[in-house]
Amino acid sequence: GRTALDVLEKMVNVTMMRGAQSGGVVTFEPTKYSHNKTPTTNNEQQSPPRHPPTLKGIRSRVVNAKRTDLSKIIKQKIIQDNCSPLTGNLHGYNKSEYTVNEGGGKLVRGFFGHTRFATSSKASFEGTHPHQWSARREYNLYSFGSASSFGGGSSDGRNRSRVVVEPRIVGVENYITHNGDFEFFRVRDKYYDVTLVQGWLENVLETPLPCTVDSAAIAGMIDLLRTQGSFALSLRYAVCLTLSNSKVETDPAVPYPTHAEYEEIAKIFESSLQDVLNASNNNSNDDDNGMITLEDISSNSDRRAWLVSIIVERLRGQLDATLPRGNATNFLDGSFRRLQRGGPSAMATLAKFVSSDAEDEELALFIRATVDAFFDNDLLHSTRIFLEDAKGSFGIMVSSSIDAHRQVCFAARGQTMSIAFYPRKGLICYGSEQAAVKAGLNYENPGGSLVHSSFDEGHNAVRLDLDDLGGEIALLDWGYACDAEPAISPPNRNLQVEKLMNGSVNVVLLQQSMNAQTNQLSKRLTLLENNEFIEPLLDDVDDPVLADIRDI
Repeated sequence: GRTALDVLEKMVNVTMMRGAQSGGVVTFEPTKYSHNKTPTTNNEQQSPPRHPPTLKGIRSRVVNAKRTDLSKIIKQKIIQDNCSPLTGNLHGYNKSEYTVNEGGGKLVRGFFGHTRFATSSKASFEGTHPHQWSARREYNLYSFGSASSFGGGSSDGRNRSRVVVEPRIVGVENYITHNGDFEFFRVRDKYYDVTLVQGWLENVLETPLPCTVDSAAIAGMIDLLRTQGSFALSLRYAVCLTLSNSKVETDPAVPYPTHAEYEEIAKIFESSLQDVLNASNNNSNDDDNGMITLEDISSNSDRRAWLVSIIVERLRGQLDATLPRGNATNFLDGSFRRLQRGGPSAMATLAKFVSSDAEDEELALFIRATVDAFFDNDLLHSTRIFLEDAKGSFGIMVSSSIDAHRQVCFAARGQTMSIAFYPRKGLICYGSEQAAVKAGLNYENPGGSLVHSSFDEGHNAVRLDLDDLGGEIALLDWGYACDAEPAISPPNRNLQVEKLMNGSVNVVLLQQSMNAQTNQLSKRLTLLENNEFIEPLLDDVDDPVLADIRDI
């Protein structure tokens, strides 16, 4: 663990050329409630965990002083926040929370950071990356891309009948880092200035503006977009972005639903989903390997449509019961004052946004959008939606406590982004400066190798430069427990999956440009090790001027 911090310090030292006024790093560790081992008997085959671990973000940020070295004080802050004062090891090191199976496999830990030079605002602690808009908040969450998504058995369907699909309460928090400028965001084919977006986010997220920098608004948009597994989050997404009259406004005429109201409405969706699962399983035959799972519904359009139809019927009944007779209408058209107080608060609030009129397709479209967001809006798809609707320049990292046990997203458009892979060291480095990702060449990582032979040329370190001209997103997914395939929702399953780090890391690239490169990933990689044209970074010296004089 401490080797990673040495590499991190070196990388920060290099990226300080882009800005050294402030900097920060976020990492994720299991909460004290995590429990990832699945009990087994002596005669029972080892099964994967039912759920991914519950993670919390640990963010370490500093503002540089006049005569301090930003790379050193960032490292000191990380050690203070994440390491045991007695052993110096990272919290959770070799503890059960980090063990994902009885075989001793460990969770991969990432450190995601940024250094800043304030160009449009003063250098302040609040403006320092990584940015988070919404504080950690608990939601009812279904697990995707893990054992529970296919019923608790192996990915080929064995033992699927042993686990009941059900949500659990999970703390959700998202973080981003960003180089560039976020200028506009599109909602319903209209672009809105980032200042309007910031005021709007305060209302829809029920959280005050954390700071005035534009990058913080990206964190807010990810809060709104990353919804997979939560009906409450998916409902918020659908209300704010998919209705025919959805728009960005700082002072909305109708208050948006609250977190508690979204959770209350979500209960109808959750019970309907459970009924679909139960009905499907009661009608399944023995050849179906037992249970119908979330994945079976997610990847089957007919089953999705069935779920939508059930929810439409139930939600329409709830909305009609809330409204006075003859007043089933959409209240964003200015007639919301006709709503009489009373009835369930959540349904009364939703009735101001969505019509329950049986002759109006709006309710069905709204529910369809919610269900699609529930199944589709994973980390990759959320990043994709943001970049498709945002204007500006972006070199971003996107991470979430929901996904940090297995994946992270990077994206480049108008800003550079490079990722280096070191299979012999079990290390991945990323950064806006190509030179920074060479930091892995300067350090050894005992016990970190992912290869059996250190002499195989195919295991040399390589660098991938994202297409910042046309725009490109890179998803890195290193799997979880027995689930080695990438967790990707249906809209992006057509993308090519490449294997790096001796097959232990899945790399999925999504290119935005119509003229995107079509070369295979292997042809885009730059060799870092055993390359006569690339040298390791110079060692640090206490007096750089004196070292230059001696070199002369």
